[in-house]
Amino acid sequence: MAVAAGSGIVFDLQTARTEGIPGSGNNGRARVGRFAAAGSGVSFDTPSFIAQTSRGAVPHLSGDNLRDHTDVRVVCVALEDFVEKCHPNVPVYNHPSTLRNFISHPSNSLLVLAPRRSPPVTTATSNTDASIAILTSVGFRILKVDDYFNAVSNLRPDIAISPPDLPHQKPGKTRRPKMVSRTELWLGELIKRNTPNTPIFAPILPLDIEQQQSYYLDYLKEHISSLSGLALYDARLAIDMPDDLKGLPRLSLDEALTPHKVLQQVSWGVDVLNPAFLTRMTDSGISLKFQFPGETAGEKEALGVDLWNKEYGASLEPLAMGCKCYACRKHHRAYVQHLLVAKEMTAWVLLQIHNAKMVSNFFAAIRESITRGTFEEDCKTFAEAYAEEFPEKTGHGPRCHSPSLNPQKALLTGNRLRGYQFKSEGGVKKKNPKAFNKLGGDRRETLEELETPPDIDTKVLERGRFVEISSG
Repeated sequence: MAVAAGSGIVFDLQTARTEGIPGSGNNGRARVGRFAAAGSGVSFDTPSFIAQTSRGAVPHLSGDNLRDHTDVRVVCVALEDFVEKCHPNVPVYNHPSTLRNFISHPSNSLLVLAPRRSPPVTTATSNTDASIAILTSVGFRILKVDDYFNAVSNLRPDIAISPPDLPHQKPGKTRRPKMVSRTELWLGELIKRNTPNTPIFAPILPLDIEQQQSYYLDYLKEHISSLSGLALYDARLAIDMPDDLKGLPRLSLDEALTPHKVLQQVSWGVDVLNPAFLTRMTDSGISLKFQFPGETAGEKEALGVDLWNKEYGASLEPLAMGCKCYACRKHHRAYVQHLLVAKEMTAWVLLQIHNAKMVSNFFAAIRESITRGTFEEDCKTFAEAYAEEFPEKTGHGPRCHSPSLNPQKALLTGNRLRGYQFKSEGGVKKKNPKAFNKLGGDRRETLEELETPPDIDTKVLERGRFVEISSG
């Protein structure tokens, strides 16, 4: 079923299986489709994944490496990454060309522009009807929604996400309706001012679907011809999407912290997912090695390999057996382990290339499983074959402090990264040990008290010519 999703986006929903993961609390709507953007010529099969960026770049990958050595087809760019100065002195606002040209992004992947990163860092102030609170490299600022609308018109991204009103704390009874009405107001204004016909994704707020039904979802149905997709801030809401919105592609900005969570979101009917573990595992020095559906053979396998471990210092095996990525074809575990120990940034480049390939292969296997109708059974096999969590890292990466992605610790792991785009907490110990210390280590030198010299007669000192007594 081909659906024109508006403004140059075509989404061909090919398969929608009524099966899912047992115990996942869903009605089983895993689906396969084909996403195509006519303007850029980029197309890819779904379910697939989106890569998050930092200041317009996928961490550890230059544009040519992203283009030549990965299968990443969608990246998300946050406008708040570029808003350090006061308007009109912001360079991105005054750029005469497109966002792709501004960040020198390759042409084989789509650029999705959003107001804030995902997940957004909690700000000190709240949103207003005319502005969004953001965090930049120089501190907290506000982003006027008018400036965002102008940026969409001037920068012409492949896809623009309409601003959502996400509060910095759990919304109360009176705040929830305000979230919905404000998000609807901003979406209507973006549609009205979208003169370049940039494809627009409407945000679906992290609220119960009933709380959005009368206010917001009816509005989306009325303006579906102006929409190109939905941006979900809670992936579970894909289950209860109205049939009128079924044909729109669903982009989840809700982090999938493990491959098991990816499978769960796919079973809910999400088309493009945000696998947060991709870059986090690269930062941790862990190479991914899972395959879908895997094989059950006694003890569960680890999802990745911690290359900081000294046992890989002489291993000539590839990062993952059978992997055909550039890193595995050209190098081995011992080399990457050496680079990690030497703190050489090439280590994280090779790991990111490898991990991106493993995630791409994972999604390709998921699509095949849904198409042949074995997705539910394959998910059971995967759950029995692999551990639920990634291994703990033992080294000190460039940014990540703790690789533990236990869902109960998800909020903590999100805050244990260095950089202005991550929130720090008072009282937390430094992420990595000091690179330089005093000579002799951390031991503090103590001065021993000198013994008090004995009383000596001045005449004795004079005879020894230590002093001279004056007669005056």
